[in-house]
Amino acid sequence: MQQLAKNLSEAESSAIETLDSLDSILLSAIVEIEQLEAKDLSPNELEEHLQKIWQRSFAHYASCEQERLENLFIKRGRALKTEIYKDLSQRRRLYRTSLPPRDGNQLLTLYPRLKEQLVLGRDYAIWTVEERFNYIQNIVSNLSSLSKFRLSDSSRNVSWNEILRWWLDPTKATKKPKPTQISNWHSYISQNFGYRFNWGLGSVIALAIDEAFGGELVESSLENWSQTGLPWIVFWMKELIVWGTLDPVAAYLLAKVEDVTTRKQAEELAQTYYQQIDEQVPNERLNAMNVKDWVERSFSNVERHLPTAKTPTEINVNLLQDFSKAPSKNWRVVPVEIGDDIQWFDLAGFPLAICQKPEKWQSDFLNTYDFMLDAENRFVSSKIYV
Repeated sequence: MQQLAKNLSEAESSAIETLDSLDSILLSAIVEIEQLEAKDLSPNELEEHLQKIWQRSFAHYASCEQERLENLFIKRGRALKTEIYKDLSQRRRLYRTSLPPRDGNQLLTLYPRLKEQLVLGRDYAIWTVEERFNYIQNIVSNLSSLSKFRLSDSSRNVSWNEILRWWLDPTKATKKPKPTQISNWHSYISQNFGYRFNWGLGSVIALAIDEAFGGELVESSLENWSQTGLPWIVFWMKELIVWGTLDPVAAYLLAKVEDVTTRKQAEELAQTYYQQIDEQVPNERLNAMNVKDWVERSFSNVERHLPTAKTPTEINVNLLQDFSKAPSKNWRVVPVEIGDDIQWFDLAGFPLAICQKPEKWQSDFLNTYDFMLDAENRFVSSKIYV
């Protein structure tokens, strides 16, 4: 495959990338439609739905070749379902990866090995610093073997492993940046670990959730995390990368407590948590509910990081889709303000519900709250981020 890619012209490579991007959009649409309809659509039913989607698209209004492009859009969507990805489960899993199909298939192949490696972190809470770093380093290495998440080249005198070590465990780092290099190292960390690696990790977690609940869309919550089969350290790993620490409790303190401003201070305070926690099972020591409760009890100023204004607990809405045959009645949604109204979209961009903008609504609620649509009872509930 790699040799074939090298022999392709620039125009051919560009065409393949363009088609893969179109397939990604179409697969998302097909999976969302099938979940809403709760059935495997016939080719004619699929064509009808794809035509409606096209007619609501910007391309429909902007294109000078609307009819030809619409036919291409519909024919490719039908081919994806009936010829290329015939299995409903495969379509859904590719959709869960949030990747174009070619990259998504690579991740699906690697997923079983990645999950096995992630599960090894159950004892992370009692590991040494070296064991913790090696665990994260190995996961970064395996995930970055995929082309979509491949790490960019660092400078000749330092490897990505050494940069990661400096970021997560500076006291034991054998190589450290000179003052003139710090900005470049931070940029490398942001692009490769904060963006590429965390994106890939999110895709792996999405596959684990899909696997745990048999493809059913369920509300993502701390209470059902254990059902994914992943240890709690996987839940915290993105935060470790963002805050530059190997300690999940320290990462949470840095994120939530105003007076905690350095990693050293956060890591020292985190030791108090480990001394007080009663859990004998190492994995449960990193249970996010335990950490959250301890921080709220121990630090009075943690509330300053909560929004001063609050959304209504429940917002009544009018549905824009028929959910009577949908396997799940609960859908994660995001608010989009349109004049005096709010349209509630699912994560693939489909409008599911609409309501008038609540009194004292703030646009920033999108950044501070999770929203769930209860289609059966026709309301959107809100819950603050952990």
